[in-house]
Amino acid sequence: MAQTKNPDTEDLQKQIATLRQDLAGITETLGAMAKAQKDGMTEAAQRKYEKARAQGADALHSAQAQANALNAQAQEFVQEKPALSLGMAAALGFVVGILSTSRR
Repeated sequence: MAQTKNPDTEDLQKQIATLRQDLAGITETLGAMAKAQKDGMTEAAQRKYEKARAQGADALHSAQAQANALNAQAQEFVQEKPALSLGMAAALGFVVGILSTSRR
C-alpha cells in the first residue's frame, strides 16, 4: 500500500524547512554580532593598554628625572661638605648595623 502525502503534512514540512532557514539566519546574525562585540572589546582593551603603557612610561621618565636631580644634589652636597657627608654615612651605617643584628 503506497502512502500518499497529506496536504497538512506537506504544509508542515514546508513550515519546518522555513523555520530551519530562519534559525540558520538567526544563528548567523548572532555569530556576526558576537564577533563584532568581541572586536570592539579587543579594540577597547588595546586602547586602554596603550594608554596605561604611555602613563607608565611618563611616570618612569618622571621618576628617573627626580632620581637624577637627587643624585646631583647629593653629589653637590658631598663636594661642598665632605667631612659632614662622611660622618652622616658612618652614622647611617651604624644605625643600619644595629637594626640588622638579631637580638636573641
